[in-house]
Parts: sequence; structure tokens; C-alpha cells
Amino acid sequence: MDAADLVWGLVLISAGVFVAVYGSMLFKFALAAMGFGIGFAAAWWILGETSATSSVQVLISLAAGGILAFAAFALIRFGLYIAGGILGLVMSFLVIGCINIWGDTNSDFLTVILAVAGVAGGGFLAPRLGSMITIFATAAAGAFLIVQGLGAWFESRFGQDASEATQVLGQRLTIVTFLVFFGMAALSQWQSTRLTRRVLN
Repeated sequence: MDAADLVWGLVLISAGVFVAVYGSMLFKFALAAMGFGIGFAAAWWILGETSATSSVQVLISLAAGGILAFAAFALIRFGLYIAGGILGLVMSFLVIGCINIWGDTNSDFLTVILAVAGVAGGGFLAPRLGSMITIFATAAAGAFLIVQGLGAWFESRFGQDASEATQVLGQRLTIVTFLVFFGMAALSQWQSTRLTRRVLN
């Protein structure tokens, strides 16, 4: 593991832990953290396809993450829809991973269709789920970022390319790890939300 992979994994794990723990309580900042993680990961993946040096890759990825974090923070009025879209996207990655494991297929067209359907479906259902969407979305996004960060650190163990977002949940180990983190984050946020409501009432 080189220094670039160390930074890449640390950024994703840090953002994921913050989102998974404080997602529902600090939703505006959780949106910014999710935006940062997504922007950083996207820029890292794009630059990984070029001949950019590690230092340039880190700096540009940090800048892209910062820009997307600011955009997500500023669009808090659309927070429910953004959260729904993120939840749908993560769930589509989970479905893609399951298909790749048990169906032994790797179709880019199917990946795009499932990702678009996940984002659109999540955004559509978000207002109907109410406040629960923030818990599910931040728990899923946090767990996904943590697993992707761990994949950057232990790529050989996970047996996948951690820079490919659609491959993060492409192994049984990563799916189980994701589900464990997701369950822990969702339950802890739900309990903290209930406790906060009791105190306020």
C-alpha cells in the first residue's frame, strides 16, 4: 500500500464514519461529507485512468471533493431528495454486486440502468419515507464509504479494484461488511433520534 492509497482510504473511511454516526443529527454536514466522499472518489477514479502523479491525483481529488461538499451543503432544501438519490444509488450498487457474484455478468449497460433507476426511485420515494430516509441514506452512504476505504487499504484481500465504485460490493466479504456497518449505523441513529425526541418532549 503506497502513500496515495493510504490517503485515499483514510479520507473515505473518515467521511464514512462521520456520515454513519452523525448522519441524522447533523444532516446538513452529513450531506457535505457525502458530497466530499463522492467527489473525491469520482475524481480519484477519473484521474486513475490517466498518467497523473499521486500528489496531483490527491490534490485534484481533494479539490473536487471540497467543491461537491460545498454544493451539497448549499442544497440543503433539496436534502431529502439528495438523500433518497444517494440511498437508491448505493442500493443499486448492492444489486449490481449481487448480480456479479451469483449471475456472473458484467454489463455496463445494465449497471447504468440500475444506477439511474436507483437514483430516480430513491429521489421519488424520499418524501414518502419522511425522516427515516435520512437515517437509511446516511447509514448506507457511510457504510459504503467505509467499505470502499477499507478496499483501498486491503485491495488484495478484497480481490477487487477499490477505485471502481460499482465493484466495491462485488465480493461476498464486502457485502457482509457493508451490511454489518449499515445495520449498526441505522440502528444507532434510530435509537439516538428516539432518545432526542423523548428528551425534547
